[in-house]
Amino acid sequence: MLLIFLLATIFMTGDSSKPMIAESAAFKSVACDFFGYDNARKLIGKATGADDGMKDVAEGRKWGCTFTALEKGEKPPKLYFVFYKATSEDIAKQSFETVRTSNKKLGGFEEWPGVGDEAVVHSDAPNFHFVMVRKGVKTIRVKINPADRVSLEELKNVARSLAAKL
Repeated sequence: MLLIFLLATIFMTGDSSKPMIAESAAFKSVACDFFGYDNARKLIGKATGADDGMKDVAEGRKWGCTFTALEKGEKPPKLYFVFYKATSEDIAKQSFETVRTSNKKLGGFEEWPGVGDEAVVHSDAPNFHFVMVRKGVKTIRVKINPADRVSLEELKNVARSLAAKL
């Protein structure tokens, strides 16, 4: 009985700077791994990640990950990341355009030329920052809220580096 307790303790404890996501050969956190804990730390500080899983949708697949800052306070920031792979480039363009159209008339929205095939940024600081980048059939979306302590420029730097991996 003591041996079981000791083994359980060893497996349940660990370095708190490492991801708090189940790691096994059968489970792969696509979105959290693609975004990266180092990027989350740059933006919102030390954080835990929760895999939001994969969703098969008619037009492709979506993977999500939510990072939550470990800071104490009234409203620690959350970072929502979605990686989307459409079944075709036309479908990816349509999906991108739907989000663009719904946001473009709002304050803080801007096109972001030179990143991916197309990209947009929308910020209503201190409430949120949002970036979306499409390259071919793949699209990434990042939203952080609240964004009062998060640099929009740093978010754009991270998104630019992720776009290069698409």
